Amino acid sequence: MVLFVVWSHVNVVVSDSMYPLMKRGDLVVVENANWEFNPKDVKVGDIVVYNAHWPNYQNNNQNKIRYILRVDNKTLVIYEGDKTEPVIHRVIDKLELNGKEYIITKGDNNPIYDPELISINQIKQRAITINGNPIVIPYIGYISIYLRKYLWIILSLIIIYFIYDEILKKK
Repeated sequence: MVLFVVWSHVNVVVSDSMYPLMKRGDLVVVENANWEFNPKDVKVGDIVVYNAHWPNYQNNNQNKIRYILRVDNKTLVIYEGDKTEPVIHRVIDKLELNGKEYIITKGDNNPIYDPELISINQIKQRAITINGNPIVIPYIGYISIYLRKYLWIILSLIIIYFIYDEILKKK
């Protein structure tokens, strides 16, 4: 079974960093980790959705740095904390430290890699690709963006409608 993930869900964190493959509002077809694929089978070049700690560390310090590592001239961080946001980026490297597998990710349009060393457990989904390109449905994700953004207005209008309808029925 394939689940659709809305690119906009992570736009605050990565904006258009996967441009030109994906843009804000695009719908990306993905498969779910531990159900449709094993996260240990992720390869360099795959596009994955993972739970990132670093956006919240930068924004409001809700996560703490556990380790700072230097790997292959890259400064990487392992965070601890429960506050995460989904990020969709490409795997650029895999490595093993102290018997645990990790990946390094980067947005296609970003000049450098992501600051967080991603554990295999953080991977939640993998984009389904054809010839290395993800299956993307442009603009469909804007429906979800606007529903989430204006949900309280839509619900308020529905409630007002039903209240108004009940008042008219009583007259």
